[in-house]
Amino acid sequence: MLLGKKSSFILCIQETKLQTCDDAVGDSVWGSSSHSYSFRLSVGASKGLLTVWDNTEVEVWDSTNGNYFLMIHGRFVKSDEEFFLFNVYAQCDQLAQQSLWNSLSAQVVLLGDKKVCICGDFNVVRNDEERRSIRNGNMSATYNSFNFFIEDNLLVDLPLHGCKFS
Repeated sequence: MLLGKKSSFILCIQETKLQTCDDAVGDSVWGSSSHSYSFRLSVGASKGLLTVWDNTEVEVWDSTNGNYFLMIHGRFVKSDEEFFLFNVYAQCDQLAQQSLWNSLSAQVVLLGDKKVCICGDFNVVRNDEERRSIRNGNMSATYNSFNFFIEDNLLVDLPLHGCKFS
């Protein structure tokens, strides 16, 4: 079981490399407690997405596959708060990323003032200090579009640090 002793309501995994997904996969990730899942098939070694949630804490009404994202729409049972969660895997290609930012922005605009969470592997950093590898040249063009996407949609970049969140 991947989750271990952590008590989470929702788990989002990117680059699953799964061609199929069944209850055995869900059980191996979540364990035997009540859960459901939604997934997007991988294409080769990329795009595979898996979102798993605790049925006692989260009620999901809808799951939608988009290009490079998996969206679930539901509510938190105890608070009755409605939410939209996007599990994202972005390609490394800058043009493909911009297309994804545009697509997600359109989705966020359509949702208006609804509660939205966008998480995943964006394959881009927000500034040079976040980059582990050393590359020649300025990468600001790559991360400027990502920063504009975050700012234009009034998203909050959570300050997560360390290998658990990288």
